[in-house]
Formats: sequence, C-alpha cells, structure tokens
Amino acid sequence: MEEEKKIIKRRAAARQSAGFGDARPEKKETLAQKQEERIHRLNHLRGRLGTLSPQRWVKAGETLGLAVLFGLNLYLLYPFFGHKDTVNVFSAPVIPVLASASENFISFPYGVRIWLLVFLIFSPLSFYFFVREISGRKLTGFLASLIVSLPVGIFLPLRVNLGFLAEDGAHMASLTFVPLVCLFLLKFLRRGNFWAGIFSALGTTLVALTSPIGFVVLFTFMVILTFSEMLLGRGRLKFLRFVIVLLLTVGFSAFWYNPKFVILTIQSSQGQLVKNTLSNLLPISFFLLPLLGVFGFLLFENRPGLQPIFIAFFLTIAFGLFSLGAGVVHPSPSRFLPAFGISLAFLLGILIVWFFDFLRLSEKRQLLAFGLMGLIFALIVFIIGFFSGNLRELEQFQVLGTISSEQTVGLWEIKEQTGRLENLFGYAISSLAALSVLILKLKLR
Repeated sequence: MEEEKKIIKRRAAARQSAGFGDARPEKKETLAQKQEERIHRLNHLRGRLGTLSPQRWVKAGETLGLAVLFGLNLYLLYPFFGHKDTVNVFSAPVIPVLASASENFISFPYGVRIWLLVFLIFSPLSFYFFVREISGRKLTGFLASLIVSLPVGIFLPLRVNLGFLAEDGAHMASLTFVPLVCLFLLKFLRRGNFWAGIFSALGTTLVALTSPIGFVVLFTFMVILTFSEMLLGRGRLKFLRFVIVLLLTVGFSAFWYNPKFVILTIQSSQGQLVKNTLSNLLPISFFLLPLLGVFGFLLFENRPGLQPIFIAFFLTIAFGLFSLGAGVVHPSPSRFLPAFGISLAFLLGILIVWFFDFLRLSEKRQLLAFGLMGLIFALIVFIIGFFSGNLRELEQFQVLGTISSEQTVGLWEIKEQTGRLENLFGYAISSLAALSVLILKLKLR
C-alpha cells in the first residue's frame, strides 16, 4: 500500500511539472480577466465615439428642439402665405422699409404679409433663448416656447388675428425682437459689457421703429428685468446702466421720433390707448405698486435662484393689469393680451419644470416625474393637432372676403405731418449720439 501511494505521488508530481496538474486558474481570476477585457473593449469603443460626448448630445438635442419649434410654427402659419396684406397701416418704418426693399421680387402688399409671417415664425425661437438665459434650463425654454406656439386662446391665434386681420401687424412683429433685446440688456446690467449696452440700445431703437406699442411692451420687460437685477446687488450701478441704455435709445431714434413726432404719436390711437390704460390703472397703482415692490424686495432679495419666477410672475401681473386697464371690449385689450400670453407661457414653463425637478429629486418619485412630463408633452401635441384648425378658420375668414373694404398699406402716415426743421433736428441728435458712442469707445480702448 505504501509503495502504491508513493507511486501515485510520483506520477502526480510528474504530471504537475508537465503542466497537467493543479496549475488550472481559479474561477475568480477568470472573471477578473473577463471584466478587464470588457472594460478595455468599452474604452476602445468610447474612444471611437469620442465625437458624441455628452455636451455634443445636449447641443444636438437643442438644435433638434429649435428645428421642431421652427417646423411647428411654419406648419401652423403656412396657410397664410400667398395672400396680400389689406389691413395694416404703419406709423413706424421697419416693416414698410423691408417690404419696399423686396419689392423687386414681390409686390408691396404681398411683401408686407411675408415679412410679418417671417417674424411670427421666428418669434418662439427668440423667446426660447430669452427663457433659457433667465431660467438656466433648456427644457424650460423649449416648454415655454411650445406653449406660446399653441393654436389656442391668447397664444398664436391672437397674434395671427391681430397681425393679419386687424391693424397690429407691426406690434406682432416687434414681439420677435423683445426677447433678444432683453438678452443684451441682461448682459449689460450684469457685466457692464460695452457692446452689450450698445446692442441693447440699438435693439430698443429697432423695436421703437417697428411699433410704438411694441416699445411699451419692451420697456415693461426692461423695467422688470432691471428691478430683478437690482435686488441681487449693486442696485445703483445697474439702475445707472439701465438709464444709459434709455438715453442712447432716445439719441439713436431721434431721427424718427423727433419732439413733434412724439407729440403726434401720443395723440394717435396708439398713444391714446396707452394713455387711457395708464389712467385706468392709476387708482389701483397707488397701493398695488408699493405692495408688489415690498413683496419683491422681501422675498427675492439676494436670491438669484428665484429670479426666473420673479420675472415671469411680475411680467404676467403687469400685462394682465395692462389688458384690464385697456378695457374688456375688443379690440383695446387685445393689443396687450399677446404680451400677457407670452408672460403666461414663461410662467407656466417655469412652474412645470420646477415641479418636475421637485419630483425627480426623490428616487421613489422619479418615474412619476418623467411620466408627468411625458403626459404634458402628449397634451401639447394633442392640443396642436386638435386645434390647428382654428388658424385655418382664420385663414378662410380672410380668403372669403370678410374684410369688406381693402385698405392701402400706409407708409408712416403720422410722419408726414412733421416738418423739415423737426426732421433735421432729430437727425442732428441721432448723429450726435452716434458720435458720442464712437468717442467713448475710442477712449475705452
């Protein structure tokens, strides 16, 4: 027995030395090697797909969102192409000048309609950049822009009705520039960037040269933006920058808005609308403005995270009051209702995304958060699909000739009442403002 055991041991030792023994790798070592190989393959794949980084995915998603907004508004407004404008009468030069510049390709009334459509189509895109900058969230900007494009109520149908069936096309076009001007103003207030201040003043001038009512809307935006920034610190400096923008705007636009023309504008229907609105709001403003000011100061001072809700809330209240102050009967309140619709879309976008973030912070409610957001987008798609016929009814309303008497598109009819001396005085002020900016820029260099 002992000899047999010795023989077995010698044979085992020989087999082990020849590579047939217990030199087999353990199972744990095999799993580790497989894991290492898997990681190596994943790293190699990531290296090959390095161009698709998370930042690029975000940019691609944003580009896709902007394409969706553009395509949606083009689809909704496409039926209004191919018709000439028969109702708009302008007292500001931007739209008539653009229509005249394209008169070599298309007649003036058709050119007016096309330019108004272009501004309406791009309006949600400019609104997206504004909301994204204020809220710091692309989702908020996209959601608010979708809401403002809905073919219901005070959103897109109201802007179409006023722009194509009433005499407020220039006002609707000016709303495209308002968010972009506010972006430049915000950068100037925060950083004091020279070019941001110049572009904000030039943009404000462009809005004023597009529509006087549009300038009133923009001025309201600018006041609330400036107030919100003052609550975050360096209030005097930011207020001074705001005043500088206003002074530059007065100088740049003086070639058109000379003193006599301003008086005539105030006496016009647009000026009377603003005057009556402010006079109707005067009694309530004595206690409402101080109350809102104290409320904003106590709740939002030095709280930059609450700035988006502050701006959206106060814009909604301001234009809601303007609409009420202008009266309840059409068409007076409708001239401020588009701005109210834009502000309301801004407010709804912020509230929805904030509630989504609140649910998403809890692991137990993440599924509910994404389900709720999916339901909201599904509801938006349903509204767009179901109510898109509202716009087509407006288009049929126009084609059937409901507007009985065709009007000639006016070219700044109020401007024709100003004299040559007043015009020269306005051009002198604008030239002096441009020269002052040039000298200031050279000194800063």
